[in-house]
Formats: sequence, C-alpha cells, structure tokens
Amino acid sequence: MSTFAPTLTVPGESGGSEVGQVVIARKHSTASAFVRPDGRVDVQVADEPTTLAKNLQKWLNRQLHVPRGDDATGAQDGAATNASWTLGPSATVPRLNIAIHIVGSRGDVQPFIAIAKVLSQPPYSHRVRICTHPVFKNFVESNGLEFFSIGGDPATLMAYMVKNPGLMPGKESWKSGEVGKRRAEIAQILEGCWRSCIEPGNGMDGGQEGSGAGSHFVADAIIANPPSYAHLHCAEKLRIPLHMVFTMPWSPTQYFPHPLAAIERSKSDPSFANYMSYTLMELLAWEGLGDVINGFRMKTLHLDAISPLWGHMLLSRRKVPFTYTWSSALIPKPPDWGSHINISAFSFLSAPSSYQPPDALAEFLKAGPPPVYIGFGSIVVEKPKELTDIVFGAVKRLGIRALVSQGWGGLGGEEAPEGVFLLGDCPHDWLFQYVSCVVHHGGAGTTAIGIAMGKPTVIVPFFGDQPFWGAMIYRAGAGPEPVPYKKLTAEILAENISKALGSDIERAVGEMSAKIAQENGAVDTAMAFHKSLDLDAMSCQLCPSKVAICRVRRTKLRLSALAAATLVEHGHLTFHDCRPINHKTWDVDEGPVGPVTGAIASITGTITGTVVNTSRYSRKMSRSRRKKLEEKDAQSIISEAEGPAPLGVETPPDIANHFSFSSAGKYPPEYLEQVAHQMATRKLPSRTSRSKHRARHPWSPITRPETMASMASKSSNKSTQQGGVHGATYETGQYALSLIGTGLKAPVALLYNLANGFHNSPALIFHDNTVRHRKSITGLASGIKVAAHGFTLNLFDGVTGIVTQPYHGAQDDGVSGFGKGVVKGLGGMVLRTTAAVIGVPAYTLKGLERQIEERFDHDLRAKILTTRLRQAIAAYEQGSTQEKEDILSKWKSYGYK
Repeated sequence: MSTFAPTLTVPGESGGSEVGQVVIARKHSTASAFVRPDGRVDVQVADEPTTLAKNLQKWLNRQLHVPRGDDATGAQDGAATNASWTLGPSATVPRLNIAIHIVGSRGDVQPFIAIAKVLSQPPYSHRVRICTHPVFKNFVESNGLEFFSIGGDPATLMAYMVKNPGLMPGKESWKSGEVGKRRAEIAQILEGCWRSCIEPGNGMDGGQEGSGAGSHFVADAIIANPPSYAHLHCAEKLRIPLHMVFTMPWSPTQYFPHPLAAIERSKSDPSFANYMSYTLMELLAWEGLGDVINGFRMKTLHLDAISPLWGHMLLSRRKVPFTYTWSSALIPKPPDWGSHINISAFSFLSAPSSYQPPDALAEFLKAGPPPVYIGFGSIVVEKPKELTDIVFGAVKRLGIRALVSQGWGGLGGEEAPEGVFLLGDCPHDWLFQYVSCVVHHGGAGTTAIGIAMGKPTVIVPFFGDQPFWGAMIYRAGAGPEPVPYKKLTAEILAENISKALGSDIERAVGEMSAKIAQENGAVDTAMAFHKSLDLDAMSCQLCPSKVAICRVRRTKLRLSALAAATLVEHGHLTFHDCRPINHKTWDVDEGPVGPVTGAIASITGTITGTVVNTSRYSRKMSRSRRKKLEEKDAQSIISEAEGPAPLGVETPPDIANHFSFSSAGKYPPEYLEQVAHQMATRKLPSRTSRSKHRARHPWSPITRPETMASMASKSSNKSTQQGGVHGATYETGQYALSLIGTGLKAPVALLYNLANGFHNSPALIFHDNTVRHRKSITGLASGIKVAAHGFTLNLFDGVTGIVTQPYHGAQDDGVSGFGKGVVKGLGGMVLRTTAAVIGVPAYTLKGLERQIEERFDHDLRAKILTTRLRQAIAAYEQGSTQEKEDILSKWKSYGYK
C-alpha cells in the first residue's frame, strides 16, 4: 500500500499550471515534475527535514529488510544480482497460447524474438504470438514465429521522439497537433493489443482468419513491455497471468532514478529522490494517457475506469512479475526490489548462419585495420546532413577508417569520403566482431551486443532511456561520458572516440564481455516466466499436458479443450456445466488512499462521464446522416450481388441440444457463434433436458440447413426494414440512457470510494502496514461476500489494534513508540469502524452494479467462447482414441458419472 497521496496539478487550475506538470505535496516534503520546452522532464525533490524519506525507508525496511539506499548502483557491489532458478523444463508444463506485446523500435523487438524462440521450441513448445508494429512482420516471420499487427508506425514515433526527447512532449508539439496524432496512435495500439489476445489471423490482410484450426487464438498468458500499456488491462479481462519484460528499469528503487527523469536535487535525500522519480513519471504518463486508457477499459473491455489519483504505479503495487534483460555485470539488482523482480541477462538473437556480406563490405574490412562503427539505427533526425557532417568531420580529424550505418535517418548521404564505408542493413552480431569501437545512440539492444562483444562504446543519446544507458556504460568504465546529440560537435565526437580506444576502457569492457559470455538472457527469461506461473493450477486435471480452459460447474475440476469436448460428446457434461476458468485475478482497483480523495474522484468521475457521453453523442449525431446513406447504398449493393443473407443470424433455439463434436467440423460458423452466445448468456439446457429434447426432436444442423437459411433470410429482412430507425432517434435514446446510467452510478461510486478510502487511510495517515487487501468484486454474490468480510475484519482489526499497535510501537521505539501506538490504535479503530459500516451498502451495491453491467458484456464473451469452441473442435478431431479413453477413465476415477 502506497503511503504517498499525490496532488495532481491540472491545467487551468490553481495558478494556471500547464500541461505536463504534477506535484506531490506533503507537510515536510514536495516533489514535482514538469516538462521543459525541449520535452525533457525535470524532477525536483525537496524534503526538509527528511521526514518523508525516513518514512519511506521504514516502509521499505518492513517490506524488504534492505540496507540504506544510495545514489548509484555502484554502492552495492556485494548485492544479490541474479536469481538462482530452480525450475527446470518440465514434461508436464501445459502448452500455452502466449501473446507477447511489444511497442518500440527493432532494438526493442529483437530481445523478444530470442525469448519467443526459446518458449516456442522444446522442451516448452508453447504457441507464441509476437504482437507488434506491422513494419516488423517480415522480421518476426523470418525467425519462424507467429506475427500479429497491433498497428502503429515506429518510424513516425522515432521522429516524434527526437523532437520530444522526454516522456512528455514539448510545447511546440502540443501546438502543432502532433500530440493528438500520437494519442490516437496509442489508442489504436491498445485496441490492437486486445485483438491480438482473442482474434485469429495476423491483424492484417483485411482481417482474414487464416487457414486451419490452429489459427484460432485466445491468450493463456501475456508477456509485454511497459510501453504497450494494454498489458494489465487485457490480463485483467481475460483473467490470465502477466509477465513484464523490459530492457530498462521500470520498478521503483532507491538506487538509481527513472531512466527518463533528470533529477534536480536541492536538500533532498538521494535515495528518496530516486524512488519518487518513478512515481512522478507514472503520474505524468497518466496525465497524458489516462483518458485514453480508461476509454479503452470502458468501451472495449467493459471494465471500470481507474482514477488517475490512484491509477499510477499499478504494475508495482500489484507486484506483477518483472524480468529485466540486462546483465548484472552492467547493473546489479537493487536490494529493494522484491522476489517478483529479476534480472536475467542480455537476450541476443543468434547470428543468421546464412548471412553473406556484400563483396564491397568484405573487401573494405580486409583492406586495413578494424574500423570504427558509427550508426544511430532507427533514429530519424530532422537534419541528417548536419549529423553527417559531424560524423565525417570526426573521422577526418582522427584519420581512422569507419563503417557508417545509414539507418532510418539517411546518415551519410550518397557519397562517402575516403576511408568511410556506407552500410545498409547488416546484423550487428556479425559486424561488430570486425570493428574496434562502436558509436551509437544508446539503444538497449545495440548497447548490449556491443558490450557483449567486448567493444568500447561511445553513446550519443537522443531521447528515452538512451541517456540512462550512456550513464551506465560510463559508470562501468566501458566508454566515455555520453554527450547528447543536441550538444554534439565533430570535435567532441572525435575526442570521445579517442578516449574509447584507450587501454583502460578496452580492458574494462573486455572483463565485462567475459562475464556476459557465460549468460543466456533468453533462456533465463523463459525460466523466470515459468517460475512466475502456477503451472499446476493452469493444467487440466484429466490431461495435465494441456492447459485448462474451463471448469466444471459447482466444482474446481479444471478441463482442457480436449477433455471438455470428450466429456460433452459422451454425454457426461453439457455446455451448461462448463464455466470459464480464472487463471489469475488482477485486483487493480484498490481505491483511493483516503476518503477525501475518494469523494473528489467520485465527483470528477461523474462529471467526466457526463462530458464524455455528451461529446460522443455530438460526434455520432454529426455522422449519422452520412452513415445512414452509406449503409443504404451498401445494403442495396449487397442485396443485388449476393441474394439471400448468410446463414445463422437467427438459428433454432435448440441447437445446444444437438451439438456433436464428432461432426462439428461441418457446422457453419454462425452455428458455433449461436452456441457461444447461449453459453455467454447462460441460456443453456441441463444434461437431463438435453437428453429428453434429443429424443423428441432429432434435429441436426447438417440435415436441416434449409431451416437456418429460411430463418436467416427472415431475420435479414427484418433488420433491413428496421434500418431506418437506427438514426437520430436511436442515438438520442442511447444518450439518455447513458446519462441515466451515470446518474445512477454516482451515489454507488461515492459510497464505494468512501468505503475504500476509509479502509486504506490507516496506511496513509499512520503508515500502518496491517491494512488488508480487499478482494475483487465481480458480481452481486462477490459484492455481498466482500461486504461481509470487510465488516467483520475491519471491526476485528479496529478493536485489536488498540492493543497491538501500542505493543509493536513499544517494541520498535520504546516509550515514544508506545504513545504513537496508542494514537495509531485509536485512530485506526475510528477509521476501520467507519469503513466497516459504509462498506456493507457500498460493496453490495457495487456488486449489483457489476452484475447488471455483465449483461452488456455478452457479445464480447461470446466472441471469446466461439474461439474456445473452435479450439475444442480441433482438439477433439486431432485427439487420439487413447487420449479420449484416458480422459473418460480419469473422469470416472474422480467419482463422476
């Protein structure tokens, strides 16, 4: 539980604060972050005296039992640097569908390619889908991996980031409209990430599903890098495990600041400033993207919005498993990172054995001493000629040979001076073995391969995490101090290259290279991923080598697609008995840290909801006339060209009674969709009624397709006749309903946030680490259960705290601690009693609200269940007779009939 209450400075309020500014203010401390005109983020921390820093240290000591922090990783040479994995490859690991979400450049994608290849090959043999930008389709597929496009253009993003080198954009980008375009692109990526979890195909090709049953995909687990943003929200919706993997620090620590933050320290404690930089950067990100993320949660996933007052730091607060892919030889693991955070090693993609350099390149390498490599990869600069002149000028000053990579920015022009070779695309792990030194932008991937191959490194950072890696290389002695691109001159570049070729740096980087040679980041990351999973709970209990996709109603018996299909086919179960399984619950909505924050969030949430609904209604009304005309024209064309409507718009109500997996491969798609819809709405017959109905009505979708065609045609005609109604009247009705819904939700939100605020406030006010985590509310039943538990436990903790708090206080600080404990106990009793009383109606009403909202989620759940049905059909067709007999035998051994 966080002990810091952020006060967000909103543009246009309190003194005309500008976009891109947040402030966290407390009695003895103030921390703020704001965006400079050039886009960099200044983080300022002042704590006088260091009361808040001491509170932070006490809290961390209670959680982790770690020593006092320092300003740099170098202060903890003896720190634990890596996990000793005890989980080896297991024959019983179920085969999972894994979606890997990656947003970034080729250097960000490449480590995940290596990890995916390990996961997709024996002994794991998972189905792994790389979900990233369409420009990397060939790169992914050339490595034998499945690809899915999430949209977005990394080249455009890189050009934007060069202009705005910080987390938040500069003022010029706001004025020019670039920010709106990037926000729209993020919204597209969020939608793409969700589609990659549930849709077949590759996200391109006009939405084609691909061929074969294996194309159908529902993610059983997600691996993601933080900038993909959709990760936790998709995992929450699907109730599946999530594992974060990244190339730069994203977890709060006292030992170094956030890689994107430039800290200005006055009287602040260094460790406190480092730790707070992560919170401030998250707050800035939420200020810019919070509404986009919440729109995605509400509109696409049908999840509750998260208030920006407590929506930041979700990954850290929920202790999402994290693996960082750098070598501990470069950055050791900070002691204040918990056991859920690990450092594996650099993840390299093996060099393609078939690579043959162009004859001109091979001749250049043989013609003289090893050249210096100079390249800036995917960086796109506004003035490539200016950068080219700097590079050529430095090479001329030193009189050296150089390989200059043209990259995305067109470095080098068309003609190169003597001793310079202009490179196209060339694998770094092949090329770097022939060079003496590498000069690059400081991307994580390029940094890793350069150090691994023992090459002195000169970094010219442009934006993002590049200054961080430049600082780490300099601290480790593997290169000179980095100079940002905007301060670079030919003289400075020549001086830094000269330093890098010195004996001290060559010796230091050689030692690091020897350590890295013993590591394998891809293998270690794959093991860390499996270690974070509860594999036993994810496995089918009748067929342990397969992942469970459902459970038997009113039991905890987990079934795979093959097991469920076999039992349904043999009459032991019906679809009514199969319920979706919950592999992992992500309780992201802890609520506010105090009742005041909760009340503010409720009011602002209601206002925001009203404004959003009004804006959406206005946009839809402005487009309704054009849309109606387009639909009318399209319907006319379709009617003339295709004749009768396709099957399955409205299928007979008894289809679930006649479903057979042995012949399901011949069923039309609409038939499966209707069964899935009945499963989603739980309008399914029981086993007894199914048997009776089959005896009375020997109906089959194969023998009576004309019935479906007839009903489909009627349904289509009905829809056409009603098409004119769906215009202004429909949108107005929807708008009125949305306003009514917002109004009805307002008192529920107020009670709910107040209950959570009083429940969490002892942690904020008294730094009480005994506050219990509230379980999630998914419906009326869970709401009543949470209300009952909250009432009982809050009263119990409030009463017992009168005794336990003074006792523990006396143990820690003697007499003064006893006095503080008395205050904590009495204050905690008041707060917890209030939480108990308000929680009864609040959690019950919240459960009722979510039960009602579940009705609007049927279509989305039906879409997922349709894919599950197709997977079950494919599993049944491919399953051997022996496998099916073993499943039936184990079913009977559990005592079922």
